Amino acid sequence: MGTNGISLRASLVAVLALGAAAAPTAAWASANGPKYFLNVSEGETTLPEYESIASTSGRAEPNAQVAVSIVRGGTTVYRDVGEGGAWISQVPQVGDLVTLESPVGHTIGSIVYDGLPTLDATVCSGSTNFSGANTSGFTVEGFFNSRVLKRDPYGHVTGVHQTSYGEPQVKTLSGTTFGGSFLLPLALGENVGAIESLKTPLPGEATYTYTSETERPVGACPAPPPPPPPPPALQGVIVKLIHSTIHKLLRFGLSDVVGINQPGTVTQGLYLQGGSLPAYASSKGRHHAKPALLLARGVTTATAAGDVTVHLKLTRRGRGKLKAAGRVKATLVTTLRTSGGQRLSLGRRTVSLH
Repeated sequence: MGTNGISLRASLVAVLALGAAAAPTAAWASANGPKYFLNVSEGETTLPEYESIASTSGRAEPNAQVAVSIVRGGTTVYRDVGEGGAWISQVPQVGDLVTLESPVGHTIGSIVYDGLPTLDATVCSGSTNFSGANTSGFTVEGFFNSRVLKRDPYGHVTGVHQTSYGEPQVKTLSGTTFGGSFLLPLALGENVGAIESLKTPLPGEATYTYTSETERPVGACPAPPPPPPPPPALQGVIVKLIHSTIHKLLRFGLSDVVGINQPGTVTQGLYLQGGSLPAYASSKGRHHAKPALLLARGVTTATAAGDVTVHLKLTRRGRGKLKAAGRVKATLVTTLRTSGGQRLSLGRRTVSLH
């Protein structure tokens, strides 16, 4: 897209309108090499009845015979041949092969059309955003403009006049996506477009440039997605409390099964009765009375709603206490937590060990 505000598509139309213009001098052609162009333009504008942009075209500089073809499933479905340029009022479908010949029979370049570039829906009225998808390795440019009809004194339409034009700054171009911004917010009644291109050197200092352009009227911005529903209230239950003895606890620890209604963490602490119990398992808050001795502790993570098994392992002090005890009464404290900050303490269970 040039700084004079004329799109690549408009430039191409101007070249084709010249027809077989006078060819540059042989010295110019020798010094610079021939230039070949293949262009696909699709979409629509705010004046579709007066300005059709869907086309596939090609041209050569200096003036030479050019052929443009759209091949679908091995069959040529559209083709045009001309001097200096060729133009088809059709756009290839995704997967079609588009070829440029100059002269007829000599292929300059071809590409399997991928339908790119595209513009995100967030490129919309009131936004300065310029983003979308592109073919990997291609250069991306863009534009916006507004156009009005020109009329003669009798009210007849005589043409289209461009009243504004601007280009975005492309700030990111990584893989198959691009991003950037316009200096001013887009507005309803304007057109916005994206252009991707790839220039390839050919023998004899020649070049071949493929360009694909999409354009559309600026539309209203999409409504923001609704906020996600709040998570359900955290619930849980001790499904199965496995009975044990001091001997088994010393050898194997203690296990039980806890049900939880959503992903989260289950923490359990087995405390010796006769001291102040924490409000939550593994709580490190201060107790007014002497804190109960933590005999064993276990933590497990539930990746989904359902039942999980919690394995409690003895603490060093807990192991020492049980080795010297013949009978122990303890309280099991169970706490459920979620990554969203919910916390729930289940009903305490008394465990008798002998």
